[in-house]
This record gives sequence, C-alpha cells and structure tokens, in this order.
Amino acid sequence: MNKPIIVFTLLFCCIFSNSVKGEETVSPEKVIKNYIADLNESQWENASSWWVEEQQLELLDFIAEKENQKYKHGLLNIEEAELVRWRELPYEYGKQFLPSRYIEKFTNPRVFYVGVNYIVHIQNSFFINGVNYFFIVMVLEDGEWKIVLTPHVPVRSIIYDGYGFGTEDEKTFDERRIKFNNTTID
Repeated sequence: MNKPIIVFTLLFCCIFSNSVKGEETVSPEKVIKNYIADLNESQWENASSWWVEEQQLELLDFIAEKENQKYKHGLLNIEEAELVRWRELPYEYGKQFLPSRYIEKFTNPRVFYVGVNYIVHIQNSFFINGVNYFFIVMVLEDGEWKIVLTPHVPVRSIIYDGYGFGTEDEKTFDERRIKFNNTTID
C-alpha cells in the first residue's frame, strides 16, 4: 500500500519540479548541433536565431539581399552541412585567436573547435567541399547560449598544440583551403 503512494509522490514531485524550473537553457553543444542542422536544411532564418542578437540582425539582412541569394554568398553558399567533430577547448588557449575587444563584452565565453563536412555551390576561401575546421565561440546572452563568432583558425597550430582531432582531412585542411584564397567572390 505504501509503495503506490511513494511512487505517486515521486512522480508528482518530478512533474511539479519541472514546471517550476521552467525551460532549461539549451547547452552550447546543442546550439552548435541545431545551428549546423539548420544550415544543412537551408533554414537561414532559423540558423540566424542561434547567434547573438547583434549578429542575428546582420545575418537576416545579409540573407534577404537578392545579390547574396543570386551569387550564393556567405552561408547561402552551403548546400549541405554535417557536424562530424567537435570539442571544447580551454578558453585561455582559444582566446589567442579571437578579437578580445569584441568577446570581452559577453559573459562566460566558450570556444569549440569543430569539423563540419560541407558540400558547397562554389568553393572559396570561406567554404570548401569536405570537412572544414573552425571555431564556434559561444557566449551567454540574456541567460541563453548563443554563437558570437565562427572564425577560421590556423589548424596547423591547433594540431601542433595538441588540440587537433588527428584526422588526415584536418592535417591537409590548410593546404586544401589555401587553393581558394585567391578566389574572388562575385
């Protein structure tokens, strides 16, 4: 007789505690996965929602421009995207590759080193076919994890410093990408 009462009480407490807590903040890892999934589905407006407010507005303006749509500039160049590798790096290490004056205005920055497998319309210095390696920098904005930067980084340095993934495509990324450094983007 006591067992059903205990089970009911525990169930009630769990339900009640979830409703009191409200919605949990989405983890940085989940934000990254959702962002890449939105890129893969060409959900540009959704993808912009994962960024800090200042960047969201710029991205939405960029996406709306007909010329950017026509010539597949920026994110619009992505046909497919799949997150294949990621790891969080110590912020003290990653910050050497970031513009400090910009990052310092945000709370609790975190740096993730990611490998994203792209298929793109036109290969250029920003996006090439195959796995691309870069940082996704996350910050807290109004209590939610948001993307603030996605800079390209010197992958060779990341590998040399012991933070690489050890894959062949990572080791050749700088060489593969440099072929497109002089590519003009119309």
